[in-house]
Amino acid sequence: MIKQVFYLSFSKLEYSVNAVYLKGLEQNGVLVRKFHVRKRKGGDYLRVFKEYWKNRKEIDAVMVGYDSALLTVLMRLVSRKKIIYNALCSAYERIIVSRALASKFSFKSLYYWGSDFLAVHFSDLIMLETNEQIAYFHRLFGVSPKKCCRAWTGVDEDKFFYDSQIQKPDVFTVIFRGGLLPESGAEYAVRAAKLLEKENIKFLMHANDQELLKIKKLIGELRPANFQLMTEFLSDEELRNLMQKSNLSLGQLSSHPRLARTVPHKAYESLALRLPYLTANNKGIMELLKPGETCLVCHPADPESLAEQILWAKNHSQELETIAQKGYQLYQEKLTAKVLAVELLKRVEN
Repeated sequence: MIKQVFYLSFSKLEYSVNAVYLKGLEQNGVLVRKFHVRKRKGGDYLRVFKEYWKNRKEIDAVMVGYDSALLTVLMRLVSRKKIIYNALCSAYERIIVSRALASKFSFKSLYYWGSDFLAVHFSDLIMLETNEQIAYFHRLFGVSPKKCCRAWTGVDEDKFFYDSQIQKPDVFTVIFRGGLLPESGAEYAVRAAKLLEKENIKFLMHANDQELLKIKKLIGELRPANFQLMTEFLSDEELRNLMQKSNLSLGQLSSHPRLARTVPHKAYESLALRLPYLTANNKGIMELLKPGETCLVCHPADPESLAEQILWAKNHSQELETIAQKGYQLYQEKLTAKVLAVELLKRVEN
């Protein structure tokens, strides 16, 4: 039985992918010793080893946080406890496949692939975001699917929660929020807005990142009168309120290969906020949601299909409310921190 866990991470412990399981474990009575390795230097590693060694007899398992592949290798050098890597996905996929920040045949690509390879083979259990991601890890790194488990991400419930007092706007409002990456398909939201310019529908895009200039250029070319781009930083409270004041949340809209394996964080946010979610019909998100029941779907990379679904949502308020409620019910039953940690503990203890 797991009573005490040593959790360490390069990424901030406040990030949802870390915070959800930290809180969930504590809610299930597990004592979690947390260590954020900030500087990635020898002194920090020495402090990690010292903290672990001091408490090693009471620790039942080691958990390594998101984007911390090297820490799995370092902990294996000093620990024979079960090592659980909360990977979500691979650094290789995020940096090379998703963002295309280097060639697949570059030294940087080899570095990220190599660090991911070592991490998964030095771990006893790898937490991944979808079953498709598990299959991808098997193909890419040769790791046995039996060493992997599908672990939904969830949201930090202190930051994203449903507030029934927040009123919806008079004008039907669609929000697209998140990073402007190649897989996000933000350009299809801009084009859909132009198609719906005369339908009394407002589009909000709160986004930034890699493809911002591309999106600004498209907005300048099409000039949709019903579209507002927001790029400034918002606090968690401001973002939560902005989303809840909308009627419909847009997911990832492209046909990018990564979408076969991933569930974007804004999907969990939308469910937690009881906000109906419209996404392109890709394999990854369909592992979590059901079209017409807990979400709406459009064809990938298709602004006409997206516009059609948005217009349907505006004109079918009762059906949209049912989808919102079923999505919120899914979140409450299967995606809270406590429930997710229970499922993880079952897998670790088996």
